[in-house]
Amino acid sequence: MANHPAFGDVLIRLLNHRRTDVAWLSSTSGVPETELRSLLSGTRAQASQLDGLAAAFGLHTADLCVIADILAPALPTPRDPAAGAAVADLVQITMALPSNQRAQVHWFVHQLPSQLEERPCGTPLIYDWHSAGFGAMLANLLCANRNLHSLTAAAKTLAVLTEGRVYLAASTISGIGRGRVPLSPELVAGFATALGIPRGDLAAITGFELAEPPRSDDPLPAEMAGLLWNCRRLTAVQVGRVRDEAESMLVPVPDDASSEEWNRVRHHDGRWWGAPRQ
Repeated sequence: MANHPAFGDVLIRLLNHRRTDVAWLSSTSGVPETELRSLLSGTRAQASQLDGLAAAFGLHTADLCVIADILAPALPTPRDPAAGAAVADLVQITMALPSNQRAQVHWFVHQLPSQLEERPCGTPLIYDWHSAGFGAMLANLLCANRNLHSLTAAAKTLAVLTEGRVYLAASTISGIGRGRVPLSPELVAGFATALGIPRGDLAAITGFELAEPPRSDDPLPAEMAGLLWNCRRLTAVQVGRVRDEAESMLVPVPDDASSEEWNRVRHHDGRWWGAPRQ
């Protein structure tokens, strides 16, 4: 049986990592200090407490649902499992574009209406926290909460957002979610990048010590993690349209172009298509 810590233990780890205390958390979250001390003592969290706690730690409430392993009926959740492949392609293409074109992609995503009815955050998760521990938590955050139900799409997105540092097979993602593939500091750091969660926070939550100091902040992976999150409410058809718009922004890469000057994205009809690096 995998270790499945109480949510209170996770909060303690986060507070210790942030070098702060219950008084700060109560003031920032709006959750009474008496309720917080009850949580830290092992009382199960209530859905009504999660909005404030998530805001205090800079997390999405839906992510904190997964971390706390509770239902939150008022929250919308991804509902189109077929969207994963298009989402992965969109992230890969957009990450290669210059900033002005990336801004257009973000606008396209933002202006699309939500076409699916809201369903509770408590939709059954892909992997069982209680049998697979933190591996299940990470897989659920990436796959279920970000509309990457295709494990191939999840693995591709993880590789793209970590710039190849975490390159896994789809079966390995499944193994992580089932607790059959052990976690490591490198995996935790890679998931943190893809999820848009600070590395130190996710390491604290999972109880890992990072193998190396954090890299200097690169805003691009964080921006793309935001794009990934914002696509979770879209249908496969909608994401496909945005992907096609982004792909239309690619241009032929000159034959003599260096990798330092150009991002290569697609190889079609004997030539590379991509975008110049900024």
